[in-house]
Amino acid sequence: MDDERETETSSAVTISADRYDDLAVAVTSAVATAEELSPLELPPLADVGVDPEALNSLFGTSRDPSLEFTFRYAGYLVSLFGDGTLRVAPPDV
Repeated sequence: MDDERETETSSAVTISADRYDDLAVAVTSAVATAEELSPLELPPLADVGVDPEALNSLFGTSRDPSLEFTFRYAGYLVSLFGDGTLRVAPPDV
């Protein structure tokens, strides 16, 4: 995987979601990297109340830097930003 941790002592991961055709795949991949799991070991976003189609509609083509959406997934805070950045961090980071 090309996703990277911010520091060796932190399990926060920041990626460019633009590398992915689907934001649900980007989120799952980033959380899997932070958790050191296979993405297949995580539940689908829809199972935790996040609509993948809505994410793609809001953030898939937008370059509005004022957009931001944060939600919890698999014990992490996931933040999507209008500039295409996706950040996954434990709640205490």
